[in-house]
Amino acid sequence: MDTENETSGSSQPVKRRARMALSCQRCRKNRSKCSRSKPECEQCIAAGVDCTYLDTPGDLESTALRDRFAGLEDQIHSVVNEFGQLEDLFYAVHKPSEDIRINSLQNWKIYKSEAGLSIDTNMSQVTEIYHTLLQFAQDNTALYPPPEKKPIWLTRNHSIFTNVQLSHFTSLRPKICGGEDSNNPSLQLLEEEVEGNDQGIPTALPNKLVRHLLTLYKTCLLYGAIGPFDSLFTNILSETDYTSLSPAFQLLYASVICHMLPHAFYWHPQIFDNTMNESSCTQISVQYYKWAKRLLSSMYFDLPCLTTCHAICNLVLYHIENGNTSVVYIYSGMAVRMALSLQLYREDALDGIAENQAAMFSQKMDVQSIKEYARSLLWFMYFLDTSSSHYHNKPYEVHLDDHVSTTTYFQHSLTNDQALFQWIEFHTCQITRDIRRTIFTEEAQTNYEAIERIEKRLLEFQKQLPPLATVSNDIWHRRCVYNQWIRHHGQWILIHQSYLPTPMSVQRCTQAAFSLVELFDAWIVQVDCYFRPCVHELKQACEVLLYHVDQNTPIKAKALEGLSRLIKVLLQTPVGEIAKTRPFVQRVLKAIQNNNPSLFSF
Repeated sequence: MDTENETSGSSQPVKRRARMALSCQRCRKNRSKCSRSKPECEQCIAAGVDCTYLDTPGDLESTALRDRFAGLEDQIHSVVNEFGQLEDLFYAVHKPSEDIRINSLQNWKIYKSEAGLSIDTNMSQVTEIYHTLLQFAQDNTALYPPPEKKPIWLTRNHSIFTNVQLSHFTSLRPKICGGEDSNNPSLQLLEEEVEGNDQGIPTALPNKLVRHLLTLYKTCLLYGAIGPFDSLFTNILSETDYTSLSPAFQLLYASVICHMLPHAFYWHPQIFDNTMNESSCTQISVQYYKWAKRLLSSMYFDLPCLTTCHAICNLVLYHIENGNTSVVYIYSGMAVRMALSLQLYREDALDGIAENQAAMFSQKMDVQSIKEYARSLLWFMYFLDTSSSHYHNKPYEVHLDDHVSTTTYFQHSLTNDQALFQWIEFHTCQITRDIRRTIFTEEAQTNYEAIERIEKRLLEFQKQLPPLATVSNDIWHRRCVYNQWIRHHGQWILIHQSYLPTPMSVQRCTQAAFSLVELFDAWIVQVDCYFRPCVHELKQACEVLLYHVDQNTPIKAKALEGLSRLIKVLLQTPVGEIAKTRPFVQRVLKAIQNNNPSLFSF
């Protein structure tokens, strides 16, 4: 590929700074793509030859330059690969001038010779070249006879989506540190509000309100409920003076109240009977959070127990709800490490754990119910660990695959909608973990065989999802159907989003995005707080549709219509007004208004 990027007015030679080699010597000599793995790259290992690298500088400035050069080199290889596909397609047709639509390449001069294709273009930006190639591919997709020719590698392009991570952009309070709202000086970091030396007991709540919160609790957990919570704890926590509870039960009580107060204020305001405004609700919630922190600090190094693990998980939910995701991973890690010390992941250890927990109750409790509670708690932590690790791309701390674990327990009770939800959620988390381990690595390219393996796994799992036609009025069944189908299509975007504008990835992401538009339209989100965990998939769909708008693709109008439908759904929820203040939602609204004001009727 020859490019004419230089102006003809300058005849002086350009001085270029020498740089250290990033690829090994053999790959540089052969001008082939190097995996850069050390001490030997994959290409040299496959060829059975010695692999050598030049010494690399160690100072920070040189390292930063090397990283920058590495990114540019990846872009160059990606463009070369795209031109290789273009050349294959060019020769696949007997009469290119008649059978290939080349309007998108009209500014390029293409010469055919025995040596291959020679392409002259004045384009200077890699993104411009990508856009042209993408448009060319869309114009000629019908030329690929079924089955579609499979690529060998997919190359990540971080210039479009710099990072892909979970997002709860409708959090009741915005996150500050590195978050979307970091430039808003009027917002205060939640941790600053909860620091202090206040050692008092928090404000007592009316018994009726406490019972409402405890009743809602098991259906408002973001990642599935803990089934036996009602039979084990509701009466104790609601009928006993909370100041006379044991420290372990006080901690559980405080963690439930601090999480549920702000959550219920938005999603279930009817339980307050207009007795509490937002300011007082937030203030009391923070009081209970302070109390929970003090109790946890005094108990964490005592003998571990189930209620302490459970309480720490509630604090994770509290921070997710409030947008303070910087400590989510810390709290989930604390819960996981305590569970590991209990050996909670082992089915054969549950009898001893249940007997120890039963001794903490003032009245006799059924050990079998406590065992079920322990199983549910482990699943709960597995879901939280999957999400909290994905927030900051941290390693997972719960690993169940190699143990005699509880993970098959709920397969025997799938007639229960809540159990079905947990079982499907578990397998969804497993696929999410597989995607992250395979794709979100330091390597610039991913072997398509690995991606195809996950795609086949998704298609097989899709067969086990409850059909949309079977949705009932039961709240858990409705959540199980819509939530998991939304998560399923979100995983297709999660796989391919970082590979855009690869044509295959564009097709996968686009199809999933429009499927999400239909799902969100059909879900009665106004009455179900379980819409909340799905805001990440809603944002994924918006990002893909915004890509089509920004790139002015042939489906731009359809993408704008899809964006309008997604935002309308979001603004119908109890957190719609909060969402309007978030920069991402404002960006979507601005794109709709600038491109098709007739859709801007919110």
